[in-house]
Amino acid sequence: MADGLDEVQDIRALVPPEQRQGDVISPSRAILTLSKSMLNSGCFSLPYAWKLGGLWMSFVLTIFIAGLNWYGNHILVRSSQYLAKKTERTALDYGHFTKKVCDNSHIPFLRNNSKTWMGVVNMTILFYQLGMCSVAILFISKQMTFLLDKSLSGSEHTDMIIAATIAFVFILITNMFTKMKVVSVFAVVSSIFFLIGSSVIMLYTIEQPNQWARLPAYTNFTDTVIMYAMSMYAFEGQTMILPIENKLENPEDFLSMFGVLPTTMILSTVFMIALGFFGYTGFGDKTESTITTNVPRDGFYSTINICLCLQSLLGHSIAMYVVFDMFYNGFQRKFLMRFPNVPKRAIDIGFRFFWVFVTYLMAVLIPRLELMISLVGITAGSLCSTVYPPILEIITFWDEWKVNMSSRERAFRIGFNIFVIFVGILAIIAGLYSNILQIINTLYPVNVHVSL
Repeated sequence: MADGLDEVQDIRALVPPEQRQGDVISPSRAILTLSKSMLNSGCFSLPYAWKLGGLWMSFVLTIFIAGLNWYGNHILVRSSQYLAKKTERTALDYGHFTKKVCDNSHIPFLRNNSKTWMGVVNMTILFYQLGMCSVAILFISKQMTFLLDKSLSGSEHTDMIIAATIAFVFILITNMFTKMKVVSVFAVVSSIFFLIGSSVIMLYTIEQPNQWARLPAYTNFTDTVIMYAMSMYAFEGQTMILPIENKLENPEDFLSMFGVLPTTMILSTVFMIALGFFGYTGFGDKTESTITTNVPRDGFYSTINICLCLQSLLGHSIAMYVVFDMFYNGFQRKFLMRFPNVPKRAIDIGFRFFWVFVTYLMAVLIPRLELMISLVGITAGSLCSTVYPPILEIITFWDEWKVNMSSRERAFRIGFNIFVIFVGILAIIAGLYSNILQIINTLYPVNVHVSL
């Protein structure tokens, strides 16, 4: 009985040992791709987030957020791999995994509405990915206007629109590639630009007189929640977890002790803590919404902004891959049913152009980087990392836990998942409230000022 219990609880025994074929990537490529999806333009707003939350409160919260994300990503993959083998599927994306969970549940309400729940999860992921991509465009346009400074003659908003339009043309080109192998190459090249840019920025911040002794340890509730939201967004790779796992040559390499997920989470967490700490302590109250604008715009440092623009340009296509991977096949099938004579290549190009253009419109209509990051991070980011995975794990393993766990073990596992869900929902409620206050104070800085 004990041997049987060990086999059931060891998730490695549930993952098929055979390797996947076709459009697959190696563990090193997977680490680079997942790391790039997490370490993106949102990271450079972390010093500003630490400024909002206070030095030591932000330090503790960053570790807490990293732990929540790691746990949510781990149980999401573990549940997906288990259910994929149980239903004899090679792999499952987030939406179809949700549908399979509901289809295999003993709860009639879930079974009868499995497509609806799949749609809810898909819409959350869509909003999250579009938000991330619009932030990438905003980041690029902010760097361009910062570098050009007085070269553009319009207002700040007009200059941003011009820069965003230029970025849109190049971003559109990078989004025309369909294979994960190509996207992983983009991730490698983008990572090189990211490492160059972030390393120089880190060195510049360390050279500044360190102000940690006089910085506040914590601030107020509203700003702390905004900090939580921006830090949650910084771990932007939540929705890339399953697409990358689905393309991994050997699925066992994803959750193993030194596998793709643990390696990526450790590297990402260390980098984010270092950037947040040294960025905030280096510039203190003068920390900008993105630390790249605290760096000089001339000489050697101007090349750093160019590197970061290029990494965000390629990073946009990595984030959009999730949208194309989840929605394109269904869209193409339904479109061809109504318009069978339209070439598939034209459908593919039109589909990609539409969604990239949507991210451009979002960037133009909401031209405040910190507001977009906070709003996307606290809503879709929290749902994808701390709400959906625990719910899906409980439903997936409910029968197995009843048979193979003691009542105490089962109560602890379920209770901990409920705690994570509660934290996620509470963060969403508080985050939405704080974001509304921040938007009001931003739009009406003189006439209305609301605080908590």
